[in-house]
Amino acid sequence: MVADEVVSTEAERACLVALRSATRTADGPMERHCLRVFVISERLAEHHARRIDREVLLCACLLHDIGAYSVAPQGDAYTAEGRRFAAQVLEPFAWPEIRMRACGDAIEHHHELSPVWELGPETELLRRADLVDVSAGVVAFGLPRGWLRGLFRAVAREGIYGEIARIAASIVRERPETIPEIFGA
Repeated sequence: MVADEVVSTEAERACLVALRSATRTADGPMERHCLRVFVISERLAEHHARRIDREVLLCACLLHDIGAYSVAPQGDAYTAEGRRFAAQVLEPFAWPEIRMRACGDAIEHHHELSPVWELGPETELLRRADLVDVSAGVVAFGLPRGWLRGLFRAVAREGIYGEIARIAASIVRERPETIPEIFGA
């Protein structure tokens, strides 16, 4: 499975192009992480019987870590920068405010330490899915381990921890004062 097989709208395509531009690669570790997070989010939505806006969720998943790259740094927490960057990418599609807010909330709050269902299902599902993927399924929120292993085979995890380490080192070096904001503090 690759991201090109999952995107189906112009907005989704624009988000994928933005991700590839920021990471300077197609089908790299971060793109595969974003794809796994989306697939996990959809499965969690089914598990929790939550209705989602698929386009909003996929765009948020593709761009949830974009602020960690040097696309438009302004010295804020990378999650807030990611929200602003996503708004710029999605502006040409004239989404209603409620959809823009849902996408932005999902990006900005994906590292919250406690559930954020009140911000909408896309936000909480992305938060949980990111944790499932980063923990390699150790944290599973009720998803079957066999299903997760199959996903990890279908969408390779190779290189994700190196990419996360590189991003984290950059944040610590360049804007350490923003770290508490990343986790909702």
